[in-house]
Amino acid sequence: MQRLLALVLTGLTLCAAGLADAQVEQSQTPMTRPTLNFFGLPGLIDTPTATALSDGMLGVTASRFADQTRVTLAFQVLPRVTATFRYAILGGGFTPDDSPPAQQYYYDRSFDIHWLALPEGGWWPALGVGIRDLVGTGIYGSEYLVATRHFGADDQLAVTAGLGWGRLGQRNPLGQPFGARPPIDFGRGGSVDFGQFFRGDAAFFGGLEWQATDRLRLQVEYSPDLYRAEVADGLFRLDSPINLGASYRVGSNGTLGLHYLYGTTLALSYNALIDPRRPAANTLVTAAPNPVVPRPRQSTAYSTAWTAQPDGPAILRDNIMRLMAEDGLEFVGLALEADRAVLRVRNTRFQFESMALGRAMRILSITMPPSVEVFEVVFVVEGMDVSRIRMTRSDIEAQEHAPDGAAQILERARIEDATRVRDPGLIDIRAPEAGVTWGIAPYVETQLFDPSAPVRADLGLRADASYSFGSGFVAEGELRARLTGTLDKARQVAGPVASPTAPFPVRTDAYRYLQESDVRLQHLTLSHYGRPARNLYSRVSLGYLERMYAGLSTELLWRPVDSRIGIGVEVNHVRQRAFDGGLGLRDYDITMGHVSAYVDLGENFEAQVDTGRYLAGDYGATLRLSRVFGNGWRLGAFATLTDVSFEDFGEGSFDKGITLEIPLGYIVGSSTREQGGTVLRPLLRDGGATLNLRGRLNALVTDYHRTRLHDTGGMIWR
Repeated sequence: MQRLLALVLTGLTLCAAGLADAQVEQSQTPMTRPTLNFFGLPGLIDTPTATALSDGMLGVTASRFADQTRVTLAFQVLPRVTATFRYAILGGGFTPDDSPPAQQYYYDRSFDIHWLALPEGGWWPALGVGIRDLVGTGIYGSEYLVATRHFGADDQLAVTAGLGWGRLGQRNPLGQPFGARPPIDFGRGGSVDFGQFFRGDAAFFGGLEWQATDRLRLQVEYSPDLYRAEVADGLFRLDSPINLGASYRVGSNGTLGLHYLYGTTLALSYNALIDPRRPAANTLVTAAPNPVVPRPRQSTAYSTAWTAQPDGPAILRDNIMRLMAEDGLEFVGLALEADRAVLRVRNTRFQFESMALGRAMRILSITMPPSVEVFEVVFVVEGMDVSRIRMTRSDIEAQEHAPDGAAQILERARIEDATRVRDPGLIDIRAPEAGVTWGIAPYVETQLFDPSAPVRADLGLRADASYSFGSGFVAEGELRARLTGTLDKARQVAGPVASPTAPFPVRTDAYRYLQESDVRLQHLTLSHYGRPARNLYSRVSLGYLERMYAGLSTELLWRPVDSRIGIGVEVNHVRQRAFDGGLGLRDYDITMGHVSAYVDLGENFEAQVDTGRYLAGDYGATLRLSRVFGNGWRLGAFATLTDVSFEDFGEGSFDKGITLEIPLGYIVGSSTREQGGTVLRPLLRDGGATLNLRGRLNALVTDYHRTRLHDTGGMIWR
């Protein structure tokens, strides 16, 4: 079974190649694009190189040798910084120390960081610095300084030499330049042991890589890693420090490798590069928009006689509603005066808000009488007027076909808060806000990198419904029926034994909700969303908030439409739900919440800091950093430290993980607001646990604010 799961991991990596192969070539040439080594970092086979991926690139790798499987996710966080999450499966009863093996297979999760300190240029080589197993058990712990230089007219030959510590300092050490290395003491894992870094024996490593053809690369390296624990536990035999490899590029960004390691062992590897900025589909397929209809040129003022026509506003509303329905936009309301039109819109279709804006402006140009010079589009989310975009009709007519028309139209537009008092002279016509939506669809729920299995998944059916009462009131719920899967086989991770200060099992009991019933109420809530004042948003939610908790959740967000900073306050009083997933409740209840700071750091980076009380009653803070791409991809990392001690927290020491969100339109090539996401965390524990709430305000409103509209402004004429 474990071998099958290892193959599943490799299969998931090969699926990623389906995305990678559909993408166009990157700015790096085949000669200079770095190889990803067995640790998922830029390197040869087992050793690193001083290279980097293209900025923003994702690399997914899988390697298999000597009853060991490694799967990694690498992300080029900055042009010179690569971060990697790795999941390794070691067989043969492997243990990282002298303790007896607890199971046939050992599972290890770890993080690495690689910094290209100096790019290659002129006569000097590139220089890199890295730390392997930065946060983990330390069994792969090593640090290095490395230099790489390309030679030849087409940079076909790359020469690498470096100095390594830890596992990279084991064979023929040169001494201890920075002092002795203390023994590994990872405790319950997950913490950073700064005392290990660049300490102990240092040893040389190096290698050559030759680009034999535009698709074939050959590698030879000298590795000082003696694999002491793996050899001692009988995983494989090591006879030589020399590794040989050949990698062949498959498609645009996939690479298949065959290697001969340490004089004894054959190995296979595969890696796929994915650029979040380049869609898997060739283009965004969607219905062509209506063209802008210019007004006839005339020297006198346009007539305003239409304002006296009793049924004029209703006729205009009906025309707008018909065109908006064809485009997939939802009409909310229309306010009119002789020279101004205010259209309230709900975007239920377009992934890019700028696309919805462009189509709404076109519709106004088609339907509005010539005297209407000012167009305003107000985006409505959950009954809240989120932002108002004001453009002149003359600018729209002039910029539609201009080479830089998209940039110019947004530069000239006024993007402001939507709570401004309307002109009392406006004729205001609104559509009924009440409405119901529902659907039945299959679902797949996954759990990755469990301490006892790399992949668990459930397949089932879900039925969901939402009803808008108007005035910001929304009722929604979801029912799930599990058909088959393995999530109910998950185990509770062992925590501290009989510790009087250990937190209540607020999350480690999650497996029981999967074991005790195949049908469950996922959530059922009544919420109100509002705008209590300028720059302020509010939410109140009551009911079964998520799978494990029911209660009352309140939130207030200050977020100006043109600001890079937001402040939020969330307070919740919740009670744990019954394990059978029905309407029952358990005895545990708590009042918890946070003060949150949201900061747009620029260059597509966002930060969020939450401070407050968590589900287990612990106090602390969470830091989240995310990189948001213009096409909707979001990749980030988070870490939470609270007053729960590492000993009481248990295995993993503190909560941390990686978040990934992918818009469905990126994959299928059609315009949709649907997206998928996952959280990769080494362990789900009780310390630092938060509610899994739907409809948090910052995520709802910022897409329609100035920064995000400008980031996707190129789509305004699509």
